[in-house]
Order: sequence, then C-alpha cells, then structure tokens
Amino acid sequence: MNKSTCIHYNPRYGWDLNSDANLEMRLFAKAQRRQVTILSYGCDLDHHTIKKIARHYLTRKKFSEADTTIEIRYDIYDANSSKHEESQYYWKTYFISERTLAAFLQALRRLSGTHIHCEFNVRGHFEVKINGVEFSTRVLKPLDYPSMYKEDLIGRYLLFIDTESPDNEMIRHKIHLLPKELQSLSLPLDSSQLQWQLLVKDWITAILRYDV
Repeated sequence: MNKSTCIHYNPRYGWDLNSDANLEMRLFAKAQRRQVTILSYGCDLDHHTIKKIARHYLTRKKFSEADTTIEIRYDIYDANSSKHEESQYYWKTYFISERTLAAFLQALRRLSGTHIHCEFNVRGHFEVKINGVEFSTRVLKPLDYPSMYKEDLIGRYLLFIDTESPDNEMIRHKIHLLPKELQSLSLPLDSSQLQWQLLVKDWITAILRYDV
C-alpha cells in the first residue's frame, strides 16, 4: 500500500490507516479467509470412503456469486506408505460454498484420522542431513486444534516424513508402526532455523532408532 494515500498521522495516538485502507485490509482479510487447505492425516485412513466423499462434495466449477464461494485444496497424509497416494487432490483447486465445506468436513470427521484446516498456500519441505544422509519433511501450517496434541496448533507448523528425498525410504516405510507422537512433529512459528534443524534431527533420529 502507498504510505501517502493509505495512512495518516493522528496527534492523539500516532499513525493510523485511512478509511479506504481499512476497507482494503478488510477485503484482503476476507479474501484470505475464503482460501483454505483441508488436511486429512492419520494411519490406515479409509481412502475408499474419502474418495466417495471428495467426489460428492468437491467441485472445480466456480460459483456465479463469488461471495458464496470458498477456494479450497485437499491434502491427505497416510502414515502407512503402502496406502498413501501422493498429492492425489492437492494440485487441484475446488470451489464450494461454506455450507458444503462444513458438510464435507462433517463427513470426513466421521472417519478415522484427523481432519483440519490449514493455510492455503503453505506447503513446503524442510531438509536435514544426519551422518551425510539427507532427509526431507513436508511442512504445513494448521489453523485448527487436533485432539492428538495437548497444545493449540494455531501458530505452529506441522511436519510429516515425505518421499521428497530418496533417503527417506529407510524411514518412510515404518512410520505407521511408530507411536502417534513420532508420526508427525509440530514446531512453533517463531522457532529459529537452528531450532528447526535440531528438533527435526532429534525427531528423525528417534525414528531411526525405533525398533519395529
């Protein structure tokens, strides 16, 4: 935003947004709320039923009234690599109403696993090296409170072991045999790069050492 047209100085409390800028910010925030990624994760998910639910509720056709439309992506992570289908839905964008989104989530939450909202455009990778071996993790930013965690995951990242690095094969195949607390990792948003390195290395080292 342009400083001269979007902010002004108020002698009582300092710099403030102009009314037009306030409107612009509200519209921007509203647009952000209308984009969301839904993530289903767990072990041995019911993929057959998930496919039926996705076919029933998800459409790629835009509504004529933008105000009623939410742009969503759907992502799935199964700790059991033999059942996991990589990015089956994620690279497609769907357009549904708020009511349909609520029904979609309600249907998913009748199944096993955890089904949460995540930030729309946050899905990346974080790599670490342990004894010369490179491991990669998938990173998402939850907007919900999964019951498996004691703390609220708002303001945290959620990490999974993915297949981005070929070296991950030595651990990816056994993730479903691990305790739940080792199947994923959550990290605070304000963690430093060094903290990420240390915590992710500790997590992967624990996975490597776990006998199954």
